[in-house]
Amino acid sequence: MKIREDRTIWTASRLMNRRQAIKRTALLSGGMVFFKYSLLGQTSNLNIPASATFGPKEENLLQLVVDTLIPATDTPGAKELKVDQFVLLMVNDCHSEEDQTAFYAGLHNLDAFTEKHFGQSFALCDTDTRVEALNSLSKSPDTTPELQAFFKITKDRTIQGYLESKYVMTEALPHKMIPDPYDGYYPASKLGGEI
Repeated sequence: MKIREDRTIWTASRLMNRRQAIKRTALLSGGMVFFKYSLLGQTSNLNIPASATFGPKEENLLQLVVDTLIPATDTPGAKELKVDQFVLLMVNDCHSEEDQTAFYAGLHNLDAFTEKHFGQSFALCDTDTRVEALNSLSKSPDTTPELQAFFKITKDRTIQGYLESKYVMTEALPHKMIPDPYDGYYPASKLGGEI
């Protein structure tokens, strides 16, 4: 008699646990549906600081800098992958107002720096001169802190944007979301090591 009562209690508690698990799963999946819709419209509006001016000339200059950092070869360069837009997004959304001001001031001062040291604006320089100009930004004693901040931020965000671009993640360095299954009978001789 005692065993039968224990078995009945155990069966009832198992059914109760299943019901709770089903309820929790339903709540969780419903919550995920609503969470997805709550994130719609949460895009960046690229607020540029009031003290900064950013027009077509500055946009072209930033594209040239990004293209100089990662040029196109047999693979697309940073300019083709629109990494300059990523740089702007990150500067405006993730950096402090002080960094943003330094970034835009450095972008405006880049032409003056290259004209002083290389005799022409950055846009008119050939590729080798552009590379030399960007290298001299970190070495020249008369480089302003704004230029140094601009170059550091642009270089870091260009590398990040390029490596996280769709092309690199799917074509150049494809990522497997799910690794290959484990095969316990895989011959050790195919691994290339000594047995």
